[in-house]
Amino acid sequence: MDFLLGINYWSRSGAMYMWEDEYFNEEVIENEIIEMKNLGMNICRSFLFLPTFFPKPNKISEKHVERYLKFLNLCEEHGLKTLLTFIVGHMSGENFDPPFRNQRDLYMDEFMLQQQCFFVKSIVEKVRSSPAVYGYILSNEMPLYGGTGEPEKVLNWVKKLVEVIKSVDPTRPVGTGDGCWNVFGGENGFNLREISKIVDYLGPHVYLSETDEYRHSMIPEFVIRYLSQYDLPILYEEFGASSAQALDENIALYYREVLINCLINGAIGALGWCLNDFNYPNMKPYLHHPFELKFGIFKVDGARKPAAEEIVKFKNFVDSLENIQYPNAEACILVPSYYNKQYPFSFDDPKETFKHLLQATVLCAKAGFVVDLVEEENYKRWKSYKLIILPSERKYLATTWENLHKYVQAGGNLYISYYWGKYDFHQGIWSQNLESLIGCKLNLRYGLTSSLPSKVKLEYGGLTWKLNVEKCNEWEKSYAPIVSILETAESIELGQSDLQLVKNKVGSGKVFFINFPLEHILSVNEKINLSDLSHLIYRCIAKQASLNLCYCDNQRVRVRKIKSGRKTLYLIQNIAWDKEQVQTIFDNSSTYHVQIELDPKEYKLLNF
Repeated sequence: MDFLLGINYWSRSGAMYMWEDEYFNEEVIENEIIEMKNLGMNICRSFLFLPTFFPKPNKISEKHVERYLKFLNLCEEHGLKTLLTFIVGHMSGENFDPPFRNQRDLYMDEFMLQQQCFFVKSIVEKVRSSPAVYGYILSNEMPLYGGTGEPEKVLNWVKKLVEVIKSVDPTRPVGTGDGCWNVFGGENGFNLREISKIVDYLGPHVYLSETDEYRHSMIPEFVIRYLSQYDLPILYEEFGASSAQALDENIALYYREVLINCLINGAIGALGWCLNDFNYPNMKPYLHHPFELKFGIFKVDGARKPAAEEIVKFKNFVDSLENIQYPNAEACILVPSYYNKQYPFSFDDPKETFKHLLQATVLCAKAGFVVDLVEEENYKRWKSYKLIILPSERKYLATTWENLHKYVQAGGNLYISYYWGKYDFHQGIWSQNLESLIGCKLNLRYGLTSSLPSKVKLEYGGLTWKLNVEKCNEWEKSYAPIVSILETAESIELGQSDLQLVKNKVGSGKVFFINFPLEHILSVNEKINLSDLSHLIYRCIAKQASLNLCYCDNQRVRVRKIKSGRKTLYLIQNIAWDKEQVQTIFDNSSTYHVQIELDPKEYKLLNF
């Protein structure tokens, strides 16, 4: 099968100055291309460093372009494709301007817009005849170089550069290189919904930390499933880790996990950062960001690191598959518009919302089903799912609440969990029709909380577990006492009589409501998800929503059913950093007994 497996590339001879007289070395470059191919790579991302390639207005450096063309010839000779990146002003912790920028705005200044268009067009005219060019990337993390901007102005910048490229080379794909960071909340100007109407693919750059192993493992899936709503191919354009930040053997396990999660969630490829370590401690940006010297999967002496060997293993795995069909999501998490937009006098924390959305993604995975993420404005899209999840999220637009009611009446299933919020102002869920949805009356008092104890005991299906509420402030730990249940509803006590799961019949559909902030409590706790059993609540809801479920007897191991050609296969994946065992796999009503031991982060395919 076709999967773009590759790396972000600077030569070990010169790093970002690899094209300069002092460092340019065709022999080293060719050997590096051969090494990439030996690992099973079919693509790399290459960069045109602005101070090198664009020294004067209306003039590209022909000498350096000729060197880049030699690189393309070597790529063609050895069967390696490349993604060419144009506006490379930011790199590894510092911004570098062409000498004539003079602090002009890259998005708005007419002179700089004209110069960028000139540069891009001139380069495309030089390289378009090379079979080695796979496609084009406008920038390297433009929000860090050009800064954040108003979406309309950033969109205009994207349109102009894409139009210039397409006027010369209309068929090759174009991405922005901005990193798709709005997927984590906020608005940096690179509005995903609008930009997706202009470019050919989306390319996230992901370097995130977590306090929980399971949440950390789910970040690639979260990103890909979130971006999938824009109906474009997704290339995981940057990920990686420095040997100054983690043990090389653990970085290899991280590569293993990211690569398989990209594949199984439908990404078209993944590019690690980066090919080489460097030995330039006196060179900026490495002088002040020395950990950036150690991001390579090859050491300075050319020796492979364990992450390189992981790429070889993954390539062999990919080659064993044919016509893979990925698991389709039957449920979606509804992303509030407040996540990326600041409304008047609404005090919102996108980082908190991200934690809620990610935690809900984990609970779905542990329960045995995959989940998409869809913006609340896209009613046409989210109404097609069997189950909609609102995980400790308080704020959706009034029109969304009306649409949710229509969705349920038409036969949909909706899950809501109550959350007061983290502040003392404008408490609770901002909904005009909550009671008619959830089927119960809540004993809420304006401006007063009903607080959970520091330890909450939950019970479901004969199993008990505890939630640690100590890390929640006095507002976050509030719950909503239930006064009465309507005739259309029924409730299940979740260990404590005041904590309940309510199921309400609305038209042809159902609404499931828990009266405490389950996802929020979990999201503020570290190292919780490998042992917590809260996913049992999600599994209960998923069964009643008639979702297809696939899981095993070990919650630290993920199971997903996939199709490869005519075969039905089960991908089992160890989420943990320790060895784990599996004895039973459940696929809806089918049960399979196995005896499997998995190494840390190991995955296997089973065929029953």
